[in-house]
Amino acid sequence: MSGLPLRSADIRERNVKIILGLLRQRKYLSQSEVVSLTGLRAPTIFRIFTDLEKQGLIRPVQLARYEEAQAGQTAGEEKKGRKPQYFEVVPEAFYSIGIDFWSRSATLALSDFSGEIRYVDEGLFPEDLDADTLVAALHGLIERALEICKIDISRLLGFGIGAPGRIDLDQGLILSYPRIRGLINFPLVARLQERYAVPVYLHNNASLAALAELKYGEARGSKSLFAFLVRSGVGGAYIENTQPFTVLGKTALEVGHLSFNCEGPHCTCGGQGCLEAYIAEDAILNRIQKVAPGTGLADLETVLDSPLGSRIQAGLDEPLHMFELAVRNIHTLFSPESYLIISRFPGYARLLKEALETRLSDLVHRAQDPIKIVSDVYDSRRIGRGATDLVIEQFLKEPQRPI
Repeated sequence: MSGLPLRSADIRERNVKIILGLLRQRKYLSQSEVVSLTGLRAPTIFRIFTDLEKQGLIRPVQLARYEEAQAGQTAGEEKKGRKPQYFEVVPEAFYSIGIDFWSRSATLALSDFSGEIRYVDEGLFPEDLDADTLVAALHGLIERALEICKIDISRLLGFGIGAPGRIDLDQGLILSYPRIRGLINFPLVARLQERYAVPVYLHNNASLAALAELKYGEARGSKSLFAFLVRSGVGGAYIENTQPFTVLGKTALEVGHLSFNCEGPHCTCGGQGCLEAYIAEDAILNRIQKVAPGTGLADLETVLDSPLGSRIQAGLDEPLHMFELAVRNIHTLFSPESYLIISRFPGYARLLKEALETRLSDLVHRAQDPIKIVSDVYDSRRIGRGATDLVIEQFLKEPQRPI
């Protein structure tokens, strides 16, 4: 706080958020366990619990759930005397909305204060999408969610937005995304806050997808992860110890526009031979159609196991080689322990994963620090939950330890 002394109200607010964060993380806790976990004095914990219960933010756990919680407790449990009273956050106390969008559609997820997803919706975009039409479509998704779920705006902690392209996190700007007209230095945060008086947190959608996979998906347990989000373009994100890589408050790693062939296919960025011009959905589909007309990405898993499979694999040798080069270059720079490929189509995700495992066998099977390659299908519910987590984390932002 700029070197200024903390006021008692500041200290209390921080301690309240620490306790709410612990309750959300552990699901059920007693006051004595919170004393043990935080080091705060018992009278302080009692006062905070009393106030939070009066405000409707926490509540005692009912008997059945108490018995379930009791069976799972391992530390700080009272073995003799009076049984401890366990508490949980009230799920309906607050809500948050997460949105992931790209050039073709947007997905909205609404979660309650416990982190459970209550509602998911998707809106498709017209082909010739511009920035104003995008904002109007996002307004429509938000209004429908609030109306259907009967959520008062006063209960909304904010919006977490996963946007494509390069993002200025501090200013709330989409710096550039060529697939939607007008998304150049576009103030998306300000446009949403004009209509809704709640916080808006903007991030790159590949970073939010990677964070969601670290928490809930195939990449769980990875300490360092490089993720590829493959749709109409190719987004990239590097996560280390749950923190996305950024540069001076801006997202980076637009790996889809790494160029490997100055005479290669044209890319939407204006360059040639970019990675996404080889492995993005439309690019790979065009190559498959030349070998097996009528085959879509949704059919790829079945077709690869058919007599056409070897011909398709041969026709995809060039883009898969470019993908291998991209990963080798990334590994030289970051050396993550895991790589994650996210695609909307399971067959394509599997194809990219298996191709990398074969082509990078020297890294996958080396004796020291072998890399792990995983793939997952794009899950709108999971990504939406990751975007709502962004809101909750900002709301519960806290110091390393209580003061």
